[in-house]
Parts: sequence; C-alpha cells; structure tokens
Amino acid sequence: MTTAMDKSAIEIRWHGRGGQGTVTAAKMLASAAIIKGKHGQAMPEFGLERSGTPVKVSTRISDQHINTRAPVVNPQIVIITDPSLMFTIKNQIVQGIDENTVFIVNTNFPADKVRKILGIPNNELWIVDASKIALEEFGRNIPNTAMLGAVAKATGIVDLDAVRQEIEEAFSASSKLRALIPQNLKALERGYNEVYKAD
Repeated sequence: MTTAMDKSAIEIRWHGRGGQGTVTAAKMLASAAIIKGKHGQAMPEFGLERSGTPVKVSTRISDQHINTRAPVVNPQIVIITDPSLMFTIKNQIVQGIDENTVFIVNTNFPADKVRKILGIPNNELWIVDASKIALEEFGRNIPNTAMLGAVAKATGIVDLDAVRQEIEEAFSASSKLRALIPQNLKALERGYNEVYKAD
C-alpha cells in the first residue's frame, strides 16, 4: 500500500466537497502528526476548489521521511466528509481499497446502509454525524473539525491533544479566526466522543 521508499507511511484518502473544510482538515491532521514528531503531508487533488464540488485529498503520515508526493492510490484509511458522495462518486471512493481499508464516514445513516451503499460488508467502519455537530456548533455544515476528532479516535494516528494544539496554533493567526477556537475545539471533542465503531 505504501511506496517502496517508505514502508511505514499511513496513507489516507479524504473525499469531501469544496467549502466544508476537507482540505483544511487533511492538512491539520498532517500538522498534528508533525507536532508529535512524525512526518506528515497533505495534497489536494483538484484544480480550482469551488463550493460544493467534490474534492479529494491525500494525507501521508510516517515515522520516516516521505519521499513521494503522488496521490494515494491504495488507502489504508478512507474518510468521507460529505455523505452524498457515497451516491455520486462511489466508484472513486472505493477505488484501490481492500478488505483492510478502514472507513470513517460523516453520516446519520445506519451502518448496514453505509456498508450496502459502498459495498464494504466486512471493512472496519466508523460513523459520526459530523454535519449535525457542525450545524449545532457553527450553524453551518462545516464538518471538518468534528471529523478530525473522529479520525483521532478511530485511528489513534494522532492524539486529541495534538489536534487541539494544531487548531489553537492555526486559528491564532488572525483575530477573526481566534474567536472561533472555542467552537472548533468543542466540535473536535464531540467528534471524538460521538464517533462509533460499527458492528
């Protein structure tokens, strides 16, 4: 699943829509890994991001230097930040997966429905209603920080403290963003606490 140059990399592929913070979340996950002394990179795969258009982002995290910037082809983890994409680009979402690929999905659908839609009867599946969390915390469907909390819980790649630190550092750049730190930290913690592993 990983490159010949780096067998230790964890390869993640994100599927979301422009305007929902998917690219930002992917970058923050990589930065949180760096805070913990690992190597991390995040690379969006789109031309011009427009609100509502599908976006795909590759994230790699490793204990060693990462020697490739190629898109992730065989993800160990697939993160779906917009549930409608399961219907519109299902083939792209499941491309390159195998039975060991872990799925983390933002949805309020029951697990059996998600498994049927994606055709993943036996894959490890984590579900969180990150859109509900975002609407309750921000009044807008920006599920990225809730998804980051869910990813931290489901994978253990980074701990919650590292993501918390990354949010605080990234949002401290401007007074406008700084005011949003408490809401984002709450969404992060809710994503961590509300995600669950499906049977």
